[in-house]
Amino acid sequence: MARSLAAAVLILAASALPALADDAPPAPQSPAARPAPANPEVDRRGALDELLGRLSKTDDPRSAKRIAGAVQALWLRSGSETIDLLTARAGEAQRGQKLDAAIKLMDEVVSLRPDFAEGWNRRATLNFAAKDYDAAMADIHQTLVREPRHFGAWLALGRILASSGFDKQALAAFRKTLEIYPAVEGLKKETDELALKVEGQPI
Repeated sequence: MARSLAAAVLILAASALPALADDAPPAPQSPAARPAPANPEVDRRGALDELLGRLSKTDDPRSAKRIAGAVQALWLRSGSETIDLLTARAGEAQRGQKLDAAIKLMDEVVSLRPDFAEGWNRRATLNFAAKDYDAAMADIHQTLVREPRHFGAWLALGRILASSGFDKQALAAFRKTLEIYPAVEGLKKETDELALKVEGQPI
């Protein structure tokens, strides 16, 4: 588990990088001044920015869940029919309890499209299900390098760390999750309880 802890420290340290400092919205532009997206990826990123901005300010769990679902749908768009097909087949294999086959399919996905953050995230989920926590942590790291606002990856990181007894690191991961998705069900209470355990009662 030492490798997992080392990976977690790297991930948490990376969270302090400017890439995560996305709080300030861009200055509004008039429709005439706003340039047209150069490609579908630019359009997708703009939609993600807008949805994640709303998610970070939404307290209502139902509304937040709908926004989070829309974000996840955009993350799943690879821009490649081949990658989408392989990812879908991996999902089918997972539902059929064929974890080894699902992992092999996602191995191919991340090999063909290493820039596809959701490919790494899906493989992290599979490795976690297979109880290969070191591999899951490595894939979470790759996910967050490509999409630092991936609340699912931050939450999974916190879960792995908490289950392994690394409470301080888990607390940092949960707090990062809540920065991005403050209305995630049950996490605020869990984080407060863990903070009490790690940091003690505030004076």
